[in-house]
Amino acid sequence: MPRSNPALAAQHPNPMFRIGALVYGRDDILHLEFGEPDFPTPAHISAAALTSITNERQGYGPGNGIAELRGAVAARVQRVNGFAPTAEQVVMTAGGTGGLMGSLLTLCAPGDIVLTPDPGWPGYDAMLAIAGVERAYYPLLPERGWLPDLDALEAAITPRARVLLINSPSNPGGAVYPAETIAALVEIAARHDLWLLSDECYDELAFDARHISPASLDSDGRALTVGSFSKTYAMTGWRIGWVVAPPAIAPALGLTTAAQINNLPLFVQRAALAALEGPQECVAEMRASYRARRDLATGLLSERGLLEYTPAGAFYLLVPVARAAGYGADEPFDTLAFAEALIAERGIALAPGMAFGSRTARYVRVSLASAPDVLRAGISGLLDFAATWRTRP
Repeated sequence: MPRSNPALAAQHPNPMFRIGALVYGRDDILHLEFGEPDFPTPAHISAAALTSITNERQGYGPGNGIAELRGAVAARVQRVNGFAPTAEQVVMTAGGTGGLMGSLLTLCAPGDIVLTPDPGWPGYDAMLAIAGVERAYYPLLPERGWLPDLDALEAAITPRARVLLINSPSNPGGAVYPAETIAALVEIAARHDLWLLSDECYDELAFDARHISPASLDSDGRALTVGSFSKTYAMTGWRIGWVVAPPAIAPALGLTTAAQINNLPLFVQRAALAALEGPQECVAEMRASYRARRDLATGLLSERGLLEYTPAGAFYLLVPVARAAGYGADEPFDTLAFAEALIAERGIALAPGMAFGSRTARYVRVSLASAPDVLRAGISGLLDFAATWRTRP
């Protein structure tokens, strides 16, 4: 048989796939596992898509996106992210995932190293393998609310390092990097001549801190900004996002994106345009709801003496489940086994911390994208179950 890509053969399925398979199609589960808004896509967005399907030919279009949408993204980036790109710097992609994948394929050659956070979004793993690059981890510190350890980051940089990947507001920790941290990351990237790839898919979901985009501090054209409609507008299934790239790299990124998808569906782009140009009250309402859910969840942990930090953005909370179960720091704890047993015995689904990296191996991640009653029942049930874990037969 011909050989397949050996980098993919070495990839192991992420534990989140296992959790997803266990709960798929079940209506008896309290869902705290996936970061998917429980809000419907706002009606004016869906209406724009239907109008396009009805009245416009759904044919081929520009590989980097229709001009009016790229212009609207550029205006939105100026409003939200604090810098002013041209429409020519914007490339529309198949969600934030497509933006990250296209960026890595554009910026890296096989054998390069990409610096990635630990903990971090599990989707980075397969992307890096497909791009043929290696990863070097830099730690996020729980005692600092999951902000990066800048000294450890610098120590991880080698001559083969090509890209520094950052994520703020972050998944799984919900950290919003302060201005001084972003400035330090931009300076490190410049001093070591790295591309800075910024995953900002939660940029409008900051609660207690102002989101700062690295590109707003970038003076020499090395920062790429990845954004998405999925979280801000409850459009996860629409699969549309963008990358704002420096002028020198934007044409190549457009080629990489077109090679993957040729073009995005016109009706999806019309929906995205309606999201940006239509009323924005829906964004503020969802953000306020997520903040209230964050406060509910942190309050439940605080009542049990288990609150280690308060996430400043996104819609995730890391729960120290090993500590909740009475395990010492040196005692092994299997978060996947715990998560599977919690589904089987309590009907509560959450994300095992081992899915996100070594530093969250003793945590579970709770998604705050579920309704308050689900959060209250799910977190209370999780903590009650953890209290019995050591004494189970």
